Amino acid sequence: MLLTACTGGTFLHEYHDVDLWGWNADDTVTFHLPVITRGGKVEAEVGVRFTNSYRYKDLLLLGIVERDDEVVRTDTVRVNIYRENGTDTGEGFPYITTEQRAVTFEVDSGHVYRYRIVHLMSPGPTKGICGIGLKLREE
Repeated sequence: MLLTACTGGTFLHEYHDVDLWGWNADDTVTFHLPVITRGGKVEAEVGVRFTNSYRYKDLLLLGIVERDDEVVRTDTVRVNIYRENGTDTGEGFPYITTEQRAVTFEVDSGHVYRYRIVHLMSPGPTKGICGIGLKLREE
């Protein structure tokens, strides 16, 4: 349906490192989508890798979809990091990974797409987050 290198399912799943000791509010994590050969719906899932030094229950992010360098959609994504009882929502050691469904959006062939993520936490650096990921699937 969508991509030159894919015939269905997940067509992008990658993580980018962020500064564990200070991911700043103006630091953007950018994912470049593969070449789109046919249009359709895409389901986005955001992943977060963190340590137990992250001190908040959740992480508030802004997801930005760009087509040909023009913003076509923005969405707020709340990623649950810890449950009410204080246990984390993810798996792994020493970095814990959790994923949260973000949004479904349309893509068209013949365009270049990017998905950018910034955090919406306090303006100071956010500590304890070491990676941000994106998984995209054909819907």
